[in-house]
Amino acid sequence: MQIDRRYHGLNKIIVGVLVLALIIVTCAVPVYAEVENVETTPSRIALSSLEETIDSYVATNQKNTAAVSVVAIKNGETVVNKAYGYADLEQQRKADISTVFEWGSTSKLLVWTSMMQLVEQGKLDLHTDIQEYLPEGFLKKLEYDAPITLLNLMHHNSGWEDILIDLWYSSEKDILDLEEALQKFEPRQIDKPESVVAYSNYGTAMAAYIVEVQSGQPFYKYVNEHIFKPLNMRDTSIHPSQYDNLNVLKRRNEIQGYTTNLKLIPKNRAYISLYPAGGAIGTAEDAAKFLAALMPVDGSNLLFENNATLDEMLSTSLYYDGTSTPRIAHGFFEVEYWVPALEHAGSTAGFSSRFVFDRESNFGLVVMTNQSNEMAYSVGLVQKVFGSSFSTNSIESESGGYYLPARRVVSGFTKAYSMLSLQNYTTFDLSNFANVVERNGTVEKVSMSYNDFLPVSNLTINGIKASFIALAVAMLLSMRATIGYFIRLSKYKLKNWERPGTGFDKYHIAINIASLALILNTILLFMRALGFAPYSSLRIHLTLNLVYVILAVAYLVLMFYKLMKRSYSKKQKAVYIMSGISAFLFAAFIVGWDLYF
Repeated sequence: MQIDRRYHGLNKIIVGVLVLALIIVTCAVPVYAEVENVETTPSRIALSSLEETIDSYVATNQKNTAAVSVVAIKNGETVVNKAYGYADLEQQRKADISTVFEWGSTSKLLVWTSMMQLVEQGKLDLHTDIQEYLPEGFLKKLEYDAPITLLNLMHHNSGWEDILIDLWYSSEKDILDLEEALQKFEPRQIDKPESVVAYSNYGTAMAAYIVEVQSGQPFYKYVNEHIFKPLNMRDTSIHPSQYDNLNVLKRRNEIQGYTTNLKLIPKNRAYISLYPAGGAIGTAEDAAKFLAALMPVDGSNLLFENNATLDEMLSTSLYYDGTSTPRIAHGFFEVEYWVPALEHAGSTAGFSSRFVFDRESNFGLVVMTNQSNEMAYSVGLVQKVFGSSFSTNSIESESGGYYLPARRVVSGFTKAYSMLSLQNYTTFDLSNFANVVERNGTVEKVSMSYNDFLPVSNLTINGIKASFIALAVAMLLSMRATIGYFIRLSKYKLKNWERPGTGFDKYHIAINIASLALILNTILLFMRALGFAPYSSLRIHLTLNLVYVILAVAYLVLMFYKLMKRSYSKKQKAVYIMSGISAFLFAAFIVGWDLYF
């Protein structure tokens, strides 16, 4: 009986524990269900606390902030719409939700949307050679027989070299008509279509021009009628100088652009002839309306007649080479945050932006700042809301080294910008790229969302290093010769001695003074180029460089002639020959770096 009672007591305990567990589970289920039903951002921030999270993030980064405008949307509804900081630090003018910012390259999304509208109407076909839509003989610098399609324009893999000069202007009077700009500044085709992704402003502007041709409207008018008006985007303009929306123009004049460390950029109002590639200006709230239209929740589609067209536009159209990893969806870049998302970033002289959205959860984020190459918000805040993006690519080969962006200039003096943007990656660094293409253990290219990178041979790297060493030697020789000459001249004048001369001294000193002038001229050339000076105003610098090459050749010929015909002291010969070496090195540098066109 004692045993039975013990078991009876044990049974009571077990039953009690089970009942208690059942009560706990029963009570907990609604709690967990409630947590699961809380709407969140892709990084699991509750929407109810998103504004507070953003406020805290901005406060943490406030010391490096000019102005930032943030809009978050969910299911077509605005969750956060706030502006922080100052549109004009000098005037202490605060930013608000009516402050306009430059979109930069996020403007390209308007081009792709316009194209897909015409595709829907049967006026364009993504797989047709673009020359079918252009006036005969429009493109004159194509190097490959392979056609360039509209899809190639969306994928930035048409093969064109980059354009740096005459992309932006500091004065609106320099703006050219879109058709004229495309023909006048047609770049060389340096890669076979579809071989590399090289982000292209020219290709985007070409797509916009095709929209003009097929619609019969200037591109900005087309966008006003078919995108801005249906979406009630009254505070945005993509006109090259905003004359179609004077309210936007007025507000643009009330905001300044700054560097990442808050230094005012004096000429931060830039104009672009290829304006569809980066000329939109507007509020973050308007930009969010555009994102919302890309994620309709009630079946209503304000951009297309058929939802299937929208689905097609936002579906993957390009994968990373040799993989099933999405890369581009008809011009929208596909990025793997904590969720797969579509995005586009933009940057101008004094502004940065990023639009990101997740169609699965119907969540979108717009971040716009008045700082160039800004990262704390356009990258950091985006990752705060969407979660960090990671690459899991593995590398087995030992293929570190220097890599050059496929988006590059290969001719003209601006190729120096591209060649000096070389990056030195280790094997570990390469594993952080989204994709690495190898053949026989050798890396052929590495890829990020927006661009491919190509390996550069050691011969090229050594050639670049040698050219700058030669330049340094030439500068030292020229400066030594010039300073030495004037010191000797001053000494003779001070002592009233008769100035000795060989008859060749005047040529010797002239070429050295010309060398120093060349250095100054080249510095001015690049400074003015960085200040958005049009190419027409830079020709004088390039012409002077070419004149120097002619003078250097003339000096060398004359020097050899004189040395053969006349007897000079060893010291005199050494001085003349060193100047000749200096002139030769300067001339070779000009020719090698295309500093004459």
